[in-house]
Amino acid sequence: MLGAIRDRAKGILSWVIVGLIAIPFTLWGINNYFQDKGETIAASVNDKEITLVEFRTAFQRYTQQMRMLMGDSFSETMLDDPKVRKKVLDELIEQRLLIEEIGRLKLAMNDSDLIQVIGNNQAFHDENGVFDNRLYQSVLSTQGLTPALYESKLRTSILSDQLISALVLSAFVTQEELKDIARIRFQKREIGYGIIPVAQFNDAVEINQDKLHQFYEKHKEDFRVPNQVVINYLHLKGETLAKEVPISEEELQAFYEETKAQYTKSEQRRVSHILISLASDASEKDKQAAQERINAILAKLKDNPFEEVAKEDSQDSGSARSGGDLGFFGKGTMDPAFEEAAFSLKSVGDISDPVLSKFGYHIIKLTDIHTGEIKTFDQIKEELVKKYRQRKAEDEFYEKADILDNLAYENPSSLEIAANALGLPIEMSSPFSKDGTGTNGIIANPKIIEAAFSEEVLDEGVNSQTIELGEHNLVVLRINKSIPTHVPEFSDIHKEVQTEMILAESKIKAEILGQQLIKQLEQGEWPQAIFGVKNIDWHEKTFYTHNFFDTQINPEILRVAYDSNRPKSGAPVFTGDFLSNGDYTVLGVYTVEDGVFDKLDENVRKRLTQEIERNRGEIAYRSFIEGLKEKAKIKIYTDSF
Repeated sequence: MLGAIRDRAKGILSWVIVGLIAIPFTLWGINNYFQDKGETIAASVNDKEITLVEFRTAFQRYTQQMRMLMGDSFSETMLDDPKVRKKVLDELIEQRLLIEEIGRLKLAMNDSDLIQVIGNNQAFHDENGVFDNRLYQSVLSTQGLTPALYESKLRTSILSDQLISALVLSAFVTQEELKDIARIRFQKREIGYGIIPVAQFNDAVEINQDKLHQFYEKHKEDFRVPNQVVINYLHLKGETLAKEVPISEEELQAFYEETKAQYTKSEQRRVSHILISLASDASEKDKQAAQERINAILAKLKDNPFEEVAKEDSQDSGSARSGGDLGFFGKGTMDPAFEEAAFSLKSVGDISDPVLSKFGYHIIKLTDIHTGEIKTFDQIKEELVKKYRQRKAEDEFYEKADILDNLAYENPSSLEIAANALGLPIEMSSPFSKDGTGTNGIIANPKIIEAAFSEEVLDEGVNSQTIELGEHNLVVLRINKSIPTHVPEFSDIHKEVQTEMILAESKIKAEILGQQLIKQLEQGEWPQAIFGVKNIDWHEKTFYTHNFFDTQINPEILRVAYDSNRPKSGAPVFTGDFLSNGDYTVLGVYTVEDGVFDKLDENVRKRLTQEIERNRGEIAYRSFIEGLKEKAKIKIYTDSF
């Protein structure tokens, strides 16, 4: 199959689903094929198991994808949500169902199309942008894959995407539906509005102790504090240990010698070849004919340039067009017999005698050599220091992790013994509740909160189990103090009560003023005049679309505008509502212009149509998957993960 790839690499299959252009080594966990059936099971689909190893592999891929997408915004704590783990497992289950459905429907993909997909993959192209068979095998080898396994998984992936595409693309939307959607989506409303700041009434609120007490008594439950805890905890972190690792020049030099191979670039050779193909089950007659032909070509090379002979006589059509060039490769990537011959050539320009490999007979020409290089100690000293400390810290971390786990378990009523043994400080949190109120830093981690409010820690008063917050990041905690849900005494929250009372009364005053202004507007008074008297800005009539991402206007104002009734008989509609910060807005809707699909720009119409069809296609796909799930026998072993 691979001999034909180069010839077809730039053909018609450019439509291949996005994602297949990148090497899909992530296709549903290549590791699946190398695991024992005795592995712990995460789930089963129609009695076919999804191992815990498969799940972890998929979860690692998901983590890597989130890191790449979110960059510095990514946090390991995002992965602690059980919904994330369920999402990953659901995707594995759906993939299994799709594979079964492909088999049931007897969907297939011919070899020529698969060849074209692989040939179009730039990861397998040389510096000239041409598919390189040797590079292909080399890249697969680094991933622990054989071409047969990779091609099988790729074929399944493409068929799955084709099945999904068929479902998604089957969705359509009628012109009448598009007109209805456009009428709302591209509707414009001409509005004018003013915002009454709630803070302008604060000074007008009368404050005395009797009023505050009355407000407190009336709204006591609003001040209720949920059950809170204060925890003591030990935090073992590999990063901290690494900073404390001492290192001498002698140790660093020894580490360099030990790891030198990592900083050594092996020799790479570039060769061209001429191939006379020979099947593995060839007859003696065919073998003799191939041998005679390769010997004739070798004789021909005495009087003719290698590149010209390769173009004329080589049966590797892919490399023949480029004079037999196979590009650079290192040891361990080629057929053993071919590789041995290539690396035995002494000088650039040397040509080998005929060599028999599993592909047939070759004549090899050495065209270039990249000698191996070793980075010097000084070149990588900083990196060595970092890696040395990481290694030492990792060893120390696992030793201390065992000690922490054992001592915290063996001494459940105290953290002191573990703290003294490990030289760790016992840290204390501020009070926090089960909903996360009052948390910060590592205390905000859902695992910490869950452990603190667990039955064994909160009710039985023992140390928690070791909590893994991430790689080389452990915490053990216990309750320092439990604070039952309660309404604080008035004297303890006097300022908070006063703040809430002022806000409540100021909002009442703001709403009263707002309603007065609405009445005046409805009577036809000039907005600028009546708002100006109150020192409130009135924003002139302007058309706005239903776009909550419009930075020129507060999206809450748009919400009020689009929640309002439409004007009737040309008379504007006035309304009022509170904003999230307590301010009160008075707003008038003067004109409503519905969107007209036929008047939209052609590109906008096209995008809208595609968006609606895509959304409906996704709904169709979800419905299809749910149908498969309903018919399937699915079991999830939640205790496994």
